Amino acid sequence: MSHCITALIVRDKPFDVLAARDWDVVRVPLGAGLCLVHIDHYYTAYWQKRRGEVAKLDVPPDFSGLFPREGVVLSLAAALTGAVDRGEAPTFALVMTDYFGGVGDQWASAYVNGRRIPDVRHVNDALRALGVQAIGEADEFDTVGLGKHRSSPDYLERYVALCDELGV
Repeated sequence: MSHCITALIVRDKPFDVLAARDWDVVRVPLGAGLCLVHIDHYYTAYWQKRRGEVAKLDVPPDFSGLFPREGVVLSLAAALTGAVDRGEAPTFALVMTDYFGGVGDQWASAYVNGRRIPDVRHVNDALRALGVQAIGEADEFDTVGLGKHRSSPDYLERYVALCDELGV
């Protein structure tokens, strides 16, 4: 079985549903008071170009080339969490998994008040940075229910063509 997602993870409350509509994303509830928003590198490249942003996200240089590095991720997280309305930098995690049959890899970074936590490199580390505590035999990944979200939604596929149209 495979597990291949790229997602932004934020607190479920507050979550700005109007901002989600404006940014063309869907809120997916998780456990532990979190929700995820599926994105990918095409999605972030499109919105980076469309919004005219040039900043890069602070990401470890050895992460997968498909891990989003566009600074627009900060703007998206700020909009979804209401941090932009409060004049704050957002707190969020960005995770990517690529597993098939138990073989593969994962990457994750966590940002508190817009700043990357340097030691976070895996999904469980990022979830702990957001306050998730493993329950019983489950790790943080299973505690929030990430195993139920095994692939990216089909609606992200349109961003491949949109990037082509913009020359990204």
